[in-house]
Amino acid sequence: MITRNELNPTPELNADLAKMQMNMVQPTKTKNGHFGKYADLSDIDNAVRLAIKTSNVPITYTQSIIEGLNANGKREMQVVTNIIPSSGEFMQVEGLPVETGSTPQQTLANTTYARRGSLASAFGIVADDDDDGQSITALKQEQIIQDQMRKAIIAKLKEVLKNAPKEKVPQIFATAGMTEKNNNTSDLDKLSADKASVLAGATIFAINDAGIQ
Repeated sequence: MITRNELNPTPELNADLAKMQMNMVQPTKTKNGHFGKYADLSDIDNAVRLAIKTSNVPITYTQSIIEGLNANGKREMQVVTNIIPSSGEFMQVEGLPVETGSTPQQTLANTTYARRGSLASAFGIVADDDDDGQSITALKQEQIIQDQMRKAIIAKLKEVLKNAPKEKVPQIFATAGMTEKNNNTSDLDKLSADKASVLAGATIFAINDAGIQ
């Protein structure tokens, strides 16, 4: 669910943004994270507003959230920062998609993370300590771990499906709201961990019920 940037600034907007860049004071990184210090959302917002005021340019910004399903069937969001000058044209810069989270607290944290990343990207702010490309954010690390677990479950599903009674296959896929035609590598690889677990459990039950060793 990655949107495309809408970059259509006029020469006037380009000039105003250039003034902001010249007057941009990078925010102090006041927060401690897993991989070093970083500037939080309020620090970044203050830096942007100070640059607007110092440059005396008629620019404001808003942020909107796009939601949808990723390739793994999980809900994710993407924050888009809309840079709006008084003349009416606009420029949109999107941040990286992140999963919405399974609890209200996690959703709030992920939303803040997404807003922070999009805003920093839109105005050229360095919000994190330079890690020379050797580390990743805790959120990305968690996503990698979750995806590895999902792939392991899918691998197990593919293995047990080989021994499933053919007459039981439609019933197995029906347990996850799917049809037998989804029994192909490309469709299975897109499954969420939850659906893959349901299918694997249903397959093992069908094998045991049929008395297959």
